[in-house]
Amino acid sequence: MVVLGSTKIKDALEKYPQLKDVLISLSPKFKKLNNKLIFKAVSRWATVGDVAKIGGLSLCEVLHRLNREIGMEGELSKHAPDCIKEAMAEVPKGEKEPEWLREAKQILIMDVREREDFFFPEILRTLKSMEKGQVLKVINDFYPAPLINMLKEEGYEIFYQSPSFHEHVVYINFKEPEEVNWLERKEEFEVLDVRGWREDPFSAIIKKANETPPGDGFRIIQYFLPTPLINMIEPLGFEVHIEKKGPLEHHVYFYKRREVKRERKKRISGRIPLVIQSATPVVYPIIMRLLQSRRLMDMIKIEELKIWDKTEKHLGWIINGKADISFSAVAAVAKLYQKGLDIKMKAIVVWDNFFILTRGFKSKDFGDLRGKKIHLPLVKAAPPYAVTTFLMKALGYDPDEFEFAFGQPFGRPNDIKNMLVRGEAEVGLLREPEASFAIYEGKGQVVESIKYADLWERLFPGRGNLPNAGILFKGELLREYPEVSKVFLEEAKEAIDWVVNNPSQAARLSYEIMGIVPEEAELFLNRVTFRYAASENVLDHITHYIEVLNKSGYGGKPFGELRDLFVD
Repeated sequence: MVVLGSTKIKDALEKYPQLKDVLISLSPKFKKLNNKLIFKAVSRWATVGDVAKIGGLSLCEVLHRLNREIGMEGELSKHAPDCIKEAMAEVPKGEKEPEWLREAKQILIMDVREREDFFFPEILRTLKSMEKGQVLKVINDFYPAPLINMLKEEGYEIFYQSPSFHEHVVYINFKEPEEVNWLERKEEFEVLDVRGWREDPFSAIIKKANETPPGDGFRIIQYFLPTPLINMIEPLGFEVHIEKKGPLEHHVYFYKRREVKRERKKRISGRIPLVIQSATPVVYPIIMRLLQSRRLMDMIKIEELKIWDKTEKHLGWIINGKADISFSAVAAVAKLYQKGLDIKMKAIVVWDNFFILTRGFKSKDFGDLRGKKIHLPLVKAAPPYAVTTFLMKALGYDPDEFEFAFGQPFGRPNDIKNMLVRGEAEVGLLREPEASFAIYEGKGQVVESIKYADLWERLFPGRGNLPNAGILFKGELLREYPEVSKVFLEEAKEAIDWVVNNPSQAARLSYEIMGIVPEEAELFLNRVTFRYAASENVLDHITHYIEVLNKSGYGGKPFGELRDLFVD
């Protein structure tokens, strides 16, 4: 295969991969091609002739250098006319200024001359978010052949100008979004093969999801079907397609739907519409009592109320801004806040929510669990494991002497509860309400052996309990309707006080929606620790908990960098 000016870089490199290093060596401008995202875009959309123009090089010089590398320079001489023709082709000067540019209501400017990063996704995101009458002006310091070729193929109207040798301008007109079958081009999506990654790929994949522009997608390859990850990404506006290529090879395609503009929340008959959610059924009794608050219900209209059985879907609603108010785990929210989300946790409501349960025996301490498999919820890089190993070390035990088991790909609390009840597990770490459900349904065979709150108090007397979960607000809601958050928090405190003081009535109020019997609900309400505390008043508890997680390898940031999440 002879490399010509019209040859796509992608086609040339598929045949001769060694030409990549040759291209990069031809011009200082090509150093950016070491960025794999930039290189992927250039190779897909640019020809060899385009690359020569970008580098300000003679096309014939480039062609001779490339073909010499692959032993085809002699064949190139047969195509010398093409070489000369392409070499004399100038960068287009642009035609007469189009009508759509003269009539534009607004011109958005993006100057990328000093940019070293891959800015194509940012350009695409901007184009997808534009409205009719808007035009995007992109300024570069060389002829942007890959960008122009891509935009033309995507059906955009463009107008090119070059006011000077170092200033190349592309005007891009707004385009009405088209409905397309994304599955027809799914093989073009960027691939993240996470099989064998030593680090948990979760953060990298979420980052990729956030950076993916509407109308585009990416593919994950994993040994197993990553159901929790799918549940997390889907609420971010993605469609999902799954293909099982083999016993240990699953391909998951994610396509981001076109953006739908969110309308500012408006009062409906004087009431503010809200979406409220919880990551766990532990707060069902509190929510059911809140629904009886006339003061609150006169102020808000609940658009949607969701109690998830899968934590990652709950987190997805926080990330994409769908949930206005969430009952969420402190540790999970702290990690989300590090990603720059506009959120604030105003109160802690659930405390000391970890228990070691055993079946067929009762352990006095961790030492009795040696030689037995300890089933833990979530994954190894999550608070249950971090807190457990921290307590073991603090009490003089070596965690490496214990066997821990996690579900595949995610340990679900309800699954651990069922394993204990059925006799398929001897030891499990559970939170409420699943801990109480296991004890009730275990009919005396499943018992509480270790309460983490007792160990915490023994190790840190007077330093506070474990702040498991609190009430999270979207920043936009706090700014636009501060009266709503004020009333919600006041009524939440009243609801918690009522539930704590009236467990039998609270059980009758919530047992049916929880899918259990009243006695089971009452057992749970007599065991769980509900206590309302404004976050700013319990910062020592929160600080200590986060420091423990960090020391145990949870991977969070120091509390000082998270302080604004909990205080105004």
